[in-house]
Amino acid sequence: MGFSFDSVAALPSIGGLATESATVAFIQPSTALQLLAFAVLLGGIYGLVALGLTMIFGVMDVINFAHGAMMVVGMYTVWWTATAFGLHPILSIPLAVLGLFAIGVLVHLTTISSIMDAPQENQLIVTFGIMLILISAIEITFSTDPQSLGLGLGSVAIAGVFLPLGQLYALLISISAVVVVWLFLQRTQLGRAIRGTADDRTAAQYVGINVPRIDYLTFGIGAALAGLAGAVIPLFQQINPYLGDSYLINAFVIVVLGGLGSFPGALLGGLIVGFVHVFGQYFLPGSGYQISIFLIFILVLLLKPEGLLGGGVSE
Repeated sequence: MGFSFDSVAALPSIGGLATESATVAFIQPSTALQLLAFAVLLGGIYGLVALGLTMIFGVMDVINFAHGAMMVVGMYTVWWTATAFGLHPILSIPLAVLGLFAIGVLVHLTTISSIMDAPQENQLIVTFGIMLILISAIEITFSTDPQSLGLGLGSVAIAGVFLPLGQLYALLISISAVVVVWLFLQRTQLGRAIRGTADDRTAAQYVGINVPRIDYLTFGIGAALAGLAGAVIPLFQQINPYLGDSYLINAFVIVVLGGLGSFPGALLGGLIVGFVHVFGQYFLPGSGYQISIFLIFILVLLLKPEGLLGGGVSE
């Protein structure tokens, strides 16, 4: 019953889609609807993964290579608290979010803050080093063996469309997180300060905004969003210390595709990549879907280098 977004074989195994036509011309409406549902489920999760990445870039102009490793810490927080203490995985998710927020603030105060004005390659090297440290810590603590919660949540069928509950819960959590972050940025004084800093850091300082404080809070929020994205993964998929890499690669594609620093762009890019992933995985052999994702990415860069909705967090 399990459904892995990364497995070509797993997609037809859920709804018996392998027996359906494998060509676009003869695809059955029920099969198309099923694929569409999977695409939305995956696209929503991809959008959540990209949200923290694009927020940090939009406000701080920092490309965080450790984003995938922070996801992995979120995954293992939920798995560990559930298996070691019997805490329900859903209840473990806030612990992962709070823990990653603290890690994000700590990482910023100890490393990122001192290289904010350094050349961008320095930032890449530092965040790459943080990624290696986090992954090594996970390997040493929990081994490299794949781990699973074995929840067996089952599925629901709506109008003949099969929806795995693990992925559905993950999507609902993703949507809730996006709404909360949007309301925070639009309706709170701190959110307006973050948007003002993203608009113009120098002008923000002139009007009294404590930009260094905004920076570490933003990095903490971005890390917390990475932790949340990782925390929902064990609901429907086995985890291992390297799983964050596959999500991170597509997250970078999404934030560039949607427009660096753009929240709506991250969500739109997530849905686009989700659709290409699921439909490509069904119709194309091997890793053809990943090639399709990068072809669309290159095409958008050539035609609209600023991304589809480039504009920044302030929007």
